[in-house]
Amino acid sequence: MMQRPLRKKAGVVTGKHQQGVAIITALLIVTLAATISITISTQLQLDIRRTGNLVATDQAHIYSLLSEKLLQLILQDEKKQEVFVEMLINQGVVKQPFAIDNASIEAEVTDLSACININSLVDASGAINAITQTRLAQLFSNNGISNNITQAIADWIDPDLNVTIPNGAEDGYYMNLEKPYRTAQSPLYSISELLLIRGMENHEDNEDYKRVTELITGATDQDSGLFSGPALCAFNTDNNTPININTASVEVLKSLQPGITETQIEDILQQRTTDALTSVPSVFTTPDNLATVSSYYLLKTRVLIGNANKVTYSIIYWDGTKTSTISRTQRTL
Repeated sequence: MMQRPLRKKAGVVTGKHQQGVAIITALLIVTLAATISITISTQLQLDIRRTGNLVATDQAHIYSLLSEKLLQLILQDEKKQEVFVEMLINQGVVKQPFAIDNASIEAEVTDLSACININSLVDASGAINAITQTRLAQLFSNNGISNNITQAIADWIDPDLNVTIPNGAEDGYYMNLEKPYRTAQSPLYSISELLLIRGMENHEDNEDYKRVTELITGATDQDSGLFSGPALCAFNTDNNTPININTASVEVLKSLQPGITETQIEDILQQRTTDALTSVPSVFTTPDNLATVSSYYLLKTRVLIGNANKVTYSIIYWDGTKTSTISRTQRTL
């Protein structure tokens, strides 16, 4: 009698099928292990790069402090200070690039005693400083700024909400703008705040805005090629900052004395270029808050280390015998 071949029972896996499942399982395990390995490797690379950036940033900070120390040493050395001041008089700004190990460093110094400090307009009690007010009004008038924004600046800084008539502005004005904001009611932290004040809006079509921007940034005279430093600045001090006749730009000199002539200004420029002035010229009938030496300097230090780009702004104070850093702002891009 012939026997029927045995049939495979339903649900029973043969040897070949078992081998296929094992291969698929092995592939899945290998894929999972490779994915985990790549993820760990990528994370390690990110951690290494992040650590490298932190190290570079810390190193850049140390170099910024070194730059501050170098400027302070220059100010304390009579001969080096003389050369340094001469460069400021002739150039308006002193730039010095140098390299240390793998770092590229550029130090740039401007004289804050050469410009009109906006924050000197209002004292801590909210009272207006008449000298600064007159100089600002003259500066704006000399540069064709039609709207005298001095009152608006005072309202921006003073601690009250009382509007100065006719050109002042407080919260009631700014909160009704298309993009509303409030007044600071404190000294300007940055000179760029000046561009928020009444009279500076509508930037694209506002000629006053363009002229004030030039007074903030400084410019190069197209005829002579000489750099004219900023005429306006803003930094906090406990006193009204004297303006240095030796380093003040032509625009600032014009604002210090009503009716001063071009010839008188040329004489001052010629005198200080030959030899720095040691006394305030007699042409200034009101020599209050005028000086022939500087007390405040703005140091901008840019450090490049690999992918790290660190910029530090430091205000250095010099009282004639010792120096100190009174402000430091760090900006990393």
